[in-house]
Amino acid sequence: MQMSSLSPETCEIVIVGAGLAGYAAALALSGTGADIIMLDRGTDKAGNASHSDPRTTALSPSSFKMLSCLDVLSACRETPTPISAMKITEAVSVPKWPGGLLNFEGTDDGALAYMVRNHDLHAAFAKVSRNIPNISIRQGQTVTDMEQTPNGMQLTVNNHQMICDLVVACDGRQSLVRDFLGTRVIQRDYHRAALVADFSHSLPHENIARQIFKTDGPLACLPLGRNPNGDHVSSFVWVEKTKRAQNLSALSSERFSYALSEQLDGALGDIEISDTPHCFPLALMLAENYAAPHAVLLGDAAHVIHPLAGQGFNLTLRDAATLADNVFEAKMVGLKACDMSVTAGYQLSRRADAFAMAGLTDGLNTMFGTSFLPLSWLRHAGLALVNNALPSQAKLAGQKYADRGTTAPPRLLRGHKFNG
Repeated sequence: MQMSSLSPETCEIVIVGAGLAGYAAALALSGTGADIIMLDRGTDKAGNASHSDPRTTALSPSSFKMLSCLDVLSACRETPTPISAMKITEAVSVPKWPGGLLNFEGTDDGALAYMVRNHDLHAAFAKVSRNIPNISIRQGQTVTDMEQTPNGMQLTVNNHQMICDLVVACDGRQSLVRDFLGTRVIQRDYHRAALVADFSHSLPHENIARQIFKTDGPLACLPLGRNPNGDHVSSFVWVEKTKRAQNLSALSSERFSYALSEQLDGALGDIEISDTPHCFPLALMLAENYAAPHAVLLGDAAHVIHPLAGQGFNLTLRDAATLADNVFEAKMVGLKACDMSVTAGYQLSRRADAFAMAGLTDGLNTMFGTSFLPLSWLRHAGLALVNNALPSQAKLAGQKYADRGTTAPPRLLRGHKFNG
C-alpha cells in the first residue's frame, strides 16, 4: 500500500456505506459511546441518496421497537402502516385441494409488521444522524484499499490514510470491503426478478397483506396508506422469470394494471398503477464469514436472501443491534470495539441467524416453485392442515422466530437504549 507523508488519521469505528444498513449501524452503535465515522460515496448532504428507491420494508415488531427507540420512525414523513393480518394462498391456476389457505393475525400486543417506504426511512435515518455528536458523516468518500495492521485496520480513502479499531462493511451485495478481506461467498442466481411499485385500488386493503404463490414466484401485496387523491394504496412485489419480468415492466400502465388485476383475482377491486415498475434481479448470497480481525460484515454485504418472507432488512437491523450490544459490553469492561469478544460473538450469532433464514426462504421458494402435480396437491393440503389444525401457540412460535431470529434479542430490539 502506498503511504502518504502524513500520519494516518486514527478513529474508533468506520462504517463504509451510507444506505439503510450503514445508517442503522451508525445509530445503533452511537449509543455505545463510540466515535463513529460513516463514509458515503454520494455527495447529497440532505440524505436523499435513496429517494428514487421504490421499495417498501415490512418492519417486524422487534424492528419497529428498535427504530422507535432510536427516534427514526418519529422522523419519517409518513406514519408506518400496520399489517394486522396476512393471507397466504396459491394462484388460481395452480391445481390444489380445497381449503388450502394460511392466515396469520397480529397478537393483542400489536401488528404482525409495519410498512414503511425505503426512501422515507433513509431520509429519517439521515435526519436523526445529523443531530448525534459522535456520528460524523463524510460525503464523496471511496475506500480504495484496506490492510490489517497491528494497530488496527488501515484504509485508503480518497488518497487519505485512516486507521480504525473496527471497520463495519455496509457497502452492499457487491461489497468492496468484503473483497479486500478475501471473504468467500456462497451464491446462487434464482433466474428471477422482482417487479416493485405502488398501486391504487378501489376496495380497502383493511391492513391485510396478501401473498400469492405461483409456479414462477410469489406475488405479495402490502398495505400502505392513501395517496393525495384519497385512494387506497398498496405496494406489490411480483416475482417472475427474469425475461417475463422485463417484458411485464415494458407494458403500458393500463396493460400492466390489467395483468396485475388478473393475478389478484379482483381481491382489491379496480386497480391502477401510475409508475413503471422497477425490476430487481434475485439471487441468494451468503458470506462464509461475517467477521475478521478489526472488521465485520453487516446487511447485504453479509447476506442477501429471497424476498418472499420480507426479512431482508429485519436481518440487517438484527445485525446492527447485535453488534452494538457486543461493542457496548466490551467498552463497559474497558475493552476496545475490535476485541475478539465483539467480532467472534457477532460472527457466532449473526451467521447462524442469517443462514437459518436463508435456508427457510430458499426452501419455501423451492417448495412453492414446483409444478409437479402430486407435490402441488400435497403442498396445498399442507397449507390447509397448518391453517386449520396447527395450535395457535405453534403459529405464534413461528411469528416469534421471524421477528427475533435464532437468539435472544439484544437491547435495541427489545426497545431499550444503552445505559452506561
